Amino acid sequence: MLLNKGFIGKLTGYLQRIFDEHFMFIMILFIINSLTTAWSLFDEDKIDVAIGYIFSVWLGSLIITCLIDLLPKRFLQKIVKAVLVIPIGLIFIGEFFTMYCYKALIGTGIINSALETNMREATEFFSMYIGFSGVVSVIVLIALIVGLYKYNPLKKITLKQKTKSGIVCTLMVLSVFYTIRMFTVYTDFIWDDEVLPVQRVYASTSVAVRNMQAYRELSSQVNSKVELTENKSEIKNIVFILGESTNRNHMHLYGYYLPNTPNLDALNEKGEISVFRDVVSPHSTTIAVLSKLFTFCNRESDQEWYHYNNLIDVMNAAGYKTHWLSNQETSGVWGNVAQIYAAHSDVSAFTRIRDSREDYGIVDGELFPLIDDAIANRSEDKNFYVVHLMGGHGLYYNRFPYSFSKFSKDDINLPITDGKKEIVAQYDNALYYNDYIVSSIIDKFRDSETLVIYVPDHGEAVYDEGEDMSGHIEENPTHHMIEIPVIMWASEKFRTKYPEKWEQIKKAADRPYMTDDMIHTVMDLADIKTAEFDPTRSIVNDNFNAQRPRIFDGMDYDTEIKNKR
Repeated sequence: MLLNKGFIGKLTGYLQRIFDEHFMFIMILFIINSLTTAWSLFDEDKIDVAIGYIFSVWLGSLIITCLIDLLPKRFLQKIVKAVLVIPIGLIFIGEFFTMYCYKALIGTGIINSALETNMREATEFFSMYIGFSGVVSVIVLIALIVGLYKYNPLKKITLKQKTKSGIVCTLMVLSVFYTIRMFTVYTDFIWDDEVLPVQRVYASTSVAVRNMQAYRELSSQVNSKVELTENKSEIKNIVFILGESTNRNHMHLYGYYLPNTPNLDALNEKGEISVFRDVVSPHSTTIAVLSKLFTFCNRESDQEWYHYNNLIDVMNAAGYKTHWLSNQETSGVWGNVAQIYAAHSDVSAFTRIRDSREDYGIVDGELFPLIDDAIANRSEDKNFYVVHLMGGHGLYYNRFPYSFSKFSKDDINLPITDGKKEIVAQYDNALYYNDYIVSSIIDKFRDSETLVIYVPDHGEAVYDEGEDMSGHIEENPTHHMIEIPVIMWASEKFRTKYPEKWEQIKKAADRPYMTDDMIHTVMDLADIKTAEFDPTRSIVNDNFNAQRPRIFDGMDYDTEIKNKR
């Protein structure tokens, strides 16, 4: 008994010394390793797991500190502390930002977006989501942490020895109890998940880097050996307008309260367009969407997307002259799936030579000369055009010229701050300009036999329903990030020559659809078939399977995302 008391007394005294000498380091190490994960767990109402995690990280931080204390020299201890705190602290700041903005921990989608960006997009993202106030906040936070670490105001608090011993013993008992409980009750959480920020960043970066390495080899790997089983295609012109970051819930055409789609509204009233009301994207980031939108790869696929035939090569094989006309980048540090499709097209043209040094605010109207040139040099037989827009990509005020500044913060009916209302107004102006762009492209083909299909890559959350979120992210999505408009327009010559196709299109407008099956719809309309073509995946086909679950990131859109507020 005396031995036990002596041992406990020595252990308590040792831990008190560790706390006295290293308390601020323990606290900082604990906070940067626990706060974001605990925040996420509390958000998911996993309170018991969160509490166990907090005490487990506290115990781990204490053990690491005890090991550092064994080092013989103070300067060695300081070096080891800095090596631990600085990189983990930077990761913590990044993950704290993603939790604050998106309620999401760092994952492969976020790392991919970071690696795939260029200097312009990074600057726009920085301005949009961080800005001057964010920089000041980070500086104040760092200064506060450094100040607390250097001056340690807790040293000025004097406690009786008995009180100190009681606090130390209580913390140790709770930490050991909850750590044992975590490793016995919540084994799946401990072993199957990356529970620390540094683990998540390492695992996500490993996957992202493998993806980037794969992208560099895609030009040679992309399957272009198309074998048509049927080719009855006769349509002179098929125009695929690929939009960007367009939330249909912000379009008057889809019931939004601001009149930001006057041209499409007019076309709808004339019966010239078919407005598809229930379409979602398979992802909420461009690269992930494009890997499925133009290929036979879908969520049920068991191979990487580049092993499947893509729409550009299918249209080439069917005798179409293919055109890729883009207002997005021609090259990037990490590559881009769209560039591969452009390389496989007969003609590819970009508004500017754009890489990591590209400039700001190149509006989609600069595509018009490229489209005019493509029309002037079109094939007399058949043409397939892809027109890749910047659409509603942030920063929103760079997406429209000043003359399209129709809406202001005073027009926004949301319970948010004036600053956020201004951002929403800018987005609505971007869609107002987008309405002009799409309708103008349509007008360029009005006198020819043409079918136009407008499909954005994904949606965009813009403080909708008062949510404190703007942008798009693959992890923890809202329905606004994947609910997209799909619109089809047919010229009078097309409707006259193919009345049954136009009826198919109009009849399909209310069917539920996910755009990872878009290649089947385009081929069905064009009367082109390969072995991979499946009529049940074409929204305009009478055999369309409307019961197919629309799964996004493991969640059923119709039951888990659609009505989530």
